[in-house]
Amino acid sequence: MKGRRFGIAAVSLAAVIGAAITIGNAAGLRLNFTDSAPHGLWLVRALDGKPVKRGELVEICPPATLVVQLMGQRGYLSPGNCAGSDVTPLLKPVSAVPGDTIHLQHGQPVTVNGVVLPNTSAMPAIPAWPDGTYIVQPGQAWLFSSYSAGSFDSRYFGPVELASVRGTASPVSVQGDIAAITTGVTHQ
Repeated sequence: MKGRRFGIAAVSLAAVIGAAITIGNAAGLRLNFTDSAPHGLWLVRALDGKPVKRGELVEICPPATLVVQLMGQRGYLSPGNCAGSDVTPLLKPVSAVPGDTIHLQHGQPVTVNGVVLPNTSAMPAIPAWPDGTYIVQPGQAWLFSSYSAGSFDSRYFGPVELASVRGTASPVSVQGDIAAITTGVTHQ
């Protein structure tokens, strides 16, 4: 009898947790446990036609490049509903917008418009975007997190289409320095 009550309680608890996660997700709440931004609870709001600005934290589906698919297959990125890559959307800061100049060089931090972004040297174990100087094209952005050297961002998958931005993210309850996400980024 006790086993049956325990089983019913466990199933009921799982149903309540599942419902809370589903409702929270529909309301735009996201849990972040990656090193690209402070860990905790974030609220993602739709853009509603507003342009993406340099310095904003956004939720995006990374481009379905080979390196994104590889990181998903290796379990570095969680499985999810991003078309083409089947990974979970990522929270990333917008570091460069159309017209900005990006410079990438292996072993060196990324520069945007000549400003060094700390913690943005590509890790040697992950295939990086090719070295070079790039001008951000209309309809695109580059996303680099200076919060953690271990962030998986545009240093590996390059520019993202603004159409892949799902919304802007703001902290609800997080642990960490929110300002450190965009250290070096010139805000608009």
